[in-house]
Amino acid sequence: MKVRSWYGLTGEIEVENELWHLVRIGTITLNHPPLVNLILRRGLTRSDRLRLSYLHEFGHFQTLPFALLHLLLLLGSALGRRRSIYGWLDWLTALVLAHEAVWEMAAEAYVAVHDGKAYFATYRKTPNPLLPAFWAGMSGLGIGLSWRLLRNNARSIPSHLSLTANRQEM
Repeated sequence: MKVRSWYGLTGEIEVENELWHLVRIGTITLNHPPLVNLILRRGLTRSDRLRLSYLHEFGHFQTLPFALLHLLLLLGSALGRRRSIYGWLDWLTALVLAHEAVWEMAAEAYVAVHDGKAYFATYRKTPNPLLPAFWAGMSGLGIGLSWRLLRNNARSIPSHLSLTANRQEM
């Protein structure tokens, strides 16, 4: 299905089964397994599963500018830093996990807001015990790792520019 985001980007999303999803923007095509959708849509009817999975993929499309902003903030946390190879691998792992978790939460939040009462009615009709685990896990990873990455960047700010150093002197 052809789609257009609120910020003008056009593309195509296909959610025809539970095994593969397709997202295409221009000449860039991303075929991928719907791992998060498999967890979140467990036990739902086929029509509910496909409807919510489509909205989730469209949610990624709609929240792309926010995901890119988040990624840029996290990438900025590496500026001026010296790390060992293991330090860089640790930083890169935290960056990827934090970014993916935040973007998955944003996409699912889009589903809940866009689908509204139908979203909550679907899960009241067919409860999924993994839904709260998704929100808790993604919140912990996304917020916790983002905070860790950004906090580490604050430590690298020279003391005369640091907000906390100025407070301590007062």
